Amino acid sequence: MKTVWLIALLAVVLGAGLAFVACGGAHHDNNSNKPDDDDNNSDDDQTIAPYGFQIVDVESETSPAVQLALQACAGLYNRQRGGSVYTIMKDTDSQWLQELAFGPAELADSAQFLQSCVTAFPCLRYSYTAQQPLLPNILTVGAVLGAVPLDEGMTPACANPAFDAIAAFAERNTPYLATQYVYENYVKETTGLAMINPGYDDNNAKVWDPPLTGDMDASLVDFVFSAKLFVTFLINGCIPATPEHALLDEIAAANPWPNPIGVYGYADYWKVFGGDLFEAQTNCVDSRNLGEIATSGVNNLSFLSSRRSPISEANEVEQNAAEDVDYDPSMTYVAFVVGDGDNVGFLMDQRSQWFQQRVADCRQTDNSCAPLTWTISPHITYLAPDVLEWYYDLSHQTGKDYFMLPPSGHLYAYPASMDAAMQDKFVAATEQDARLLGADTTIDWEWLTTWHSAETEFLPKYATVGGVIGGVFPVNVPYMFPTFTWPNANQFFKVLTGQDGGKAVLFRPREWRGVDESGAGLLLDFNLTPADMAKELGNYPAGTVAYVYMTSDGGLTIENAFLPLVKLLPAHVRLVSTAAAVRLALDASQNGADAK
Repeated sequence: MKTVWLIALLAVVLGAGLAFVACGGAHHDNNSNKPDDDDNNSDDDQTIAPYGFQIVDVESETSPAVQLALQACAGLYNRQRGGSVYTIMKDTDSQWLQELAFGPAELADSAQFLQSCVTAFPCLRYSYTAQQPLLPNILTVGAVLGAVPLDEGMTPACANPAFDAIAAFAERNTPYLATQYVYENYVKETTGLAMINPGYDDNNAKVWDPPLTGDMDASLVDFVFSAKLFVTFLINGCIPATPEHALLDEIAAANPWPNPIGVYGYADYWKVFGGDLFEAQTNCVDSRNLGEIATSGVNNLSFLSSRRSPISEANEVEQNAAEDVDYDPSMTYVAFVVGDGDNVGFLMDQRSQWFQQRVADCRQTDNSCAPLTWTISPHITYLAPDVLEWYYDLSHQTGKDYFMLPPSGHLYAYPASMDAAMQDKFVAATEQDARLLGADTTIDWEWLTTWHSAETEFLPKYATVGGVIGGVFPVNVPYMFPTFTWPNANQFFKVLTGQDGGKAVLFRPREWRGVDESGAGLLLDFNLTPADMAKELGNYPAGTVAYVYMTSDGGLTIENAFLPLVKLLPAHVRLVSTAAAVRLALDASQNGADAK
């Protein structure tokens, strides 16, 4: 049934008659965490030439080992010739084919595709059943050698392996030992770092030793192979005084990758107190140089990143012009931000649906289409530039949707935990990201123990004359605890002054996570109904400039929260973009508003 549907989709793609373009040898030196893809394509002069591509349907009942092999093949083909293989693993893969109108294409039989791939590339022999905990290490070797990982029980078989993982890891049969071996022998040939769970139960209470109950999600494997990533998953890698931590420290400190290091995948382990303790990964290692590029479960990045050039210059995508609004001390101004845009998986799924709902709502004549700012990962400038352009094109339909950098700018990290030199690199990378996105504001996530140093030492680095980032919109981690830096409940922002006299505005954290009034005590304020949120904003002192960060963790959606809220706000509350909020706060500060 799924294949029949795919054939219908393919007819639509072919019927579009759109030229398919791919750019060979796209350089990735405009962003410090883009993988080096010099050998991804053979076209060194970067001429853009049209050609078709193959669509491979990876059925859900396909065995995990075959899924890994098919994804590895897609990555290797896309490394060899950009944008040549697109796989269907989930509904969103089909939806993006329609949204982006790629074509022309041909539907390939998965078995024949795999057979052709094994003929075209070397193979790596391993045992999925016996070596599942070592899959991250096996994939690393396969990516470096350009060898398709084939389980010993598969057809086709790996008759002449370029690497025999069964033999090589016979005496290195733990994630620690296998990671150490692969690090010592292959790290110099990798371009970046990824963490992919081979199947551990990430909800198990025994967080230090969870059982292996599932299978590895193969979605990101195509990108691992196209970009030659170093993959690891050390359960206790973030726990001091463990061998795994010492090894992860060494990996983070000595490698060929740019600093700070962006980690692809997702650190979905050590769930305590309702969240992933090491999600941002900055505090995992002593060098404090890690940050996440949330890409877990994202398919076809090898295709999307190689079929065309990345966004590498300012103004390639164009923001809507910020509102021209004068500060009125009798008014209250609030910027609403759609959060979690650092997660590429969200951008490819839920957030794209929200954006379409927003555009449809703005078409209604009874809707004011109030300004709304969306966080968006700077890494899709090279991971999925067509998707980035799709978002910007939709924003132009409303004229009132804007984009800003997500937590915490360049990476999902806690930058105040980094040393001064690493902070400088982080700021420089964030400013470059902002130029490419046409943005001048960023979300900043910090661990609650570092808020004072963030305010006094790190964040003022953005406050420079002629600087790119003019506004910082923070979120406290864990979110339910106050930051303890501004005891005055009526202080909603502070103007920071940098060493050269430049200015940047730091806003007070405020999250909205659900609308069902669930929880109690510290949690209740994060789950207000739209009516209660409207009442809260209406009670802010006259002249306030504030912001609200919306995240879906507690069930909030754009349809059950922001859209109904707009119609409930009192007349003196005006919604603005984050860029406008910065200008208004600077105007308000002339009257001492930030010192209330």
